[in-house]
Amino acid sequence: MSYIRKITNSEELSKIIDLPDDLKNKKVEVIILPYEENTKTKKSHKSLQGSLKKYKNQELINEENTAWEKMVKDKYENSWCQCCIKISSTR
Repeated sequence: MSYIRKITNSEELSKIIDLPDDLKNKKVEVIILPYEENTKTKKSHKSLQGSLKKYKNQELINEENTAWEKMVKDKYENSWCQCCIKISSTR
């Protein structure tokens, strides 16, 4: 892709385009690039819904409702919290 890059006085540009005050009476850089229309059509994306269906395990799906409670019970069933240890040691 070809382009043009030129350093010029902003007064020359002010004849063609409105410039903000902070660019007036200064050297500016002008870059000219070809304009390309976006003629590419969007590709339709295929939905991934249901793509993992072959991996589902109905038994595990049924256990999901109680999974958290089971995990907490398994992990903390035989452990004591610090407050319970203090109470039991004072008895």
